[in-house]
Amino acid sequence: LNNIHRMFFQIYSSVLDEVRLKTLTDVIEDVFPDVPWMGNSTSGNIVDSELGGEIVVSATLFQDSTTEFDLAQYDMEKMDVDDIAKSVLEETAKRPWVKGIEIFYTIPSTSTTRFCDALKDLNPNIQVFGGIVCSPDLMSPDSMVFSSKGGFCRSGILVAFYGGMNFYLTSIKISGWQPLGRTFRVTRASGSIVYELDGMPAYEVYHKYLNIANDENFFMNALEFPMFYEHNGTTIVRAPAECRFDGSVVMSSDIEVGSVVRLSYGEPNTIVDCIMNESRSIDQFYPEVIHIFSCAARKAFWSTREPTYEIYSLKKIAANSGFFSHGEFLRENGHLNQHNITLVMAGMREGE
Repeated sequence: LNNIHRMFFQIYSSVLDEVRLKTLTDVIEDVFPDVPWMGNSTSGNIVDSELGGEIVVSATLFQDSTTEFDLAQYDMEKMDVDDIAKSVLEETAKRPWVKGIEIFYTIPSTSTTRFCDALKDLNPNIQVFGGIVCSPDLMSPDSMVFSSKGGFCRSGILVAFYGGMNFYLTSIKISGWQPLGRTFRVTRASGSIVYELDGMPAYEVYHKYLNIANDENFFMNALEFPMFYEHNGTTIVRAPAECRFDGSVVMSSDIEVGSVVRLSYGEPNTIVDCIMNESRSIDQFYPEVIHIFSCAARKAFWSTREPTYEIYSLKKIAANSGFFSHGEFLRENGHLNQHNITLVMAGMREGE
């Protein structure tokens, strides 16, 4: 209790009831006055590699006196994303101790590319990770972030800053999906809308090769067959958010004309093996805690098993918590990218 000021609470909730959640946050503020708290809506919660309850509360207590933590929250109805990104840069500059930035982003009405690109001037040593928050209904745009800094917001961005002299962090992404068949070149696109692949309407690729219809089920059916493409020196997994009447496909982030893409598919054993192999870098980091952002499409993929089946191996590494997300963020090679159907993990510890 002597270090209570070095503590924060994190809330993951598949319940989007502000009254119910405020009852919880009021208790936190009453019992632990001045202790920061943050939270977000989810499509499901993760606690120690298992599916958690409707509302999960995680308490983190820092033991090292040099560790720093802070929050910032923004309302996208009051601020443009460019201005929000500029503020994140400014707030980071005020905190020279920052080593990691965690982002929680409500389901956007437009591409997240502008926000991601606007953070390119961050110190290259700062790691950035996070997710797009959502609800159990993947077809719904309902989502929220909330914190002791900004209250409840259904169109916002919540940012957590971590760092300090003896604080260490590592973050990675894992897909496990495998490329399927031939490549296609993006021949016409505008921002996040892909009109043509190899000169044909983008939808025709899904219809011709996967027999997916352009109907109300397109989003859910196409989730199992995301696109691979190279961007900013890394492989991005991107799922279509919508198919329009003209055969164009709306993605959650921009795709440039000339990009080469491939459809992909998930094979259970390959996915599990990939996670076990690639999570070794987290294991060798010796984290004390792991934050997990797993796409809700991965949860849907394991329909015949427990939703957290693929991450059971993380139990042996460290205590972990997280949620099933609508999209995932990770900074690689100095570029912040938004992913889909991807598993992003951040391992943290105090001390060498």
